[in-house]
Amino acid sequence: MDNILECAKLYEKLLGKDYAFVIENDIKIIIHFSAENFYHLLGLEKLTDVEQLKNKQPARVYKQILSETIKSSTIQKSNLYHLIENRIKYFEHIKDFLSYDSSNKIIVDFDVKKLSFKTKLHNTKFILYKHIDATYLHLTIGYKRVLYPETFIVEYGSQYISGQKMLDILSIEVIDR
Repeated sequence: MDNILECAKLYEKLLGKDYAFVIENDIKIIIHFSAENFYHLLGLEKLTDVEQLKNKQPARVYKQILSETIKSSTIQKSNLYHLIENRIKYFEHIKDFLSYDSSNKIIVDFDVKKLSFKTKLHNTKFILYKHIDATYLHLTIGYKRVLYPETFIVEYGSQYISGQKMLDILSIEVIDR
């Protein structure tokens, strides 16, 4: 993807739906998407030099991006844009995590202690991931009353998945709310 507006429009198609996953070992989970999750998926909190993002509710920022009150060009001018650039570039693949493919895997009971570095993924329960060329894409799923998309991570190594418990996804159902 080229800009944050394209990402917001793609994300809009995921709203108003829940995604029910059936995973091996009779595990069933339902992931709930909401407007407020977009902010962290793209890492907008990292752009501390963008005045229009400061002290605003994540759902409001998402709506302002959609309405172009906050423009893609404003985001791209940030001195910290490089921190989220790959998230925007690969964001179109988020829909791939929500479409059944027999090669899809999910990390169950994500164990933050298995990482060799500090992370803020303390609410993470699951990680959906894809390996594209030399790039690992991760959609982390957190839990606060419901399972939700916590963040989207683009890495060039397998540090988030190494040593974790991985299971097959057997089916995915889209449920309109």
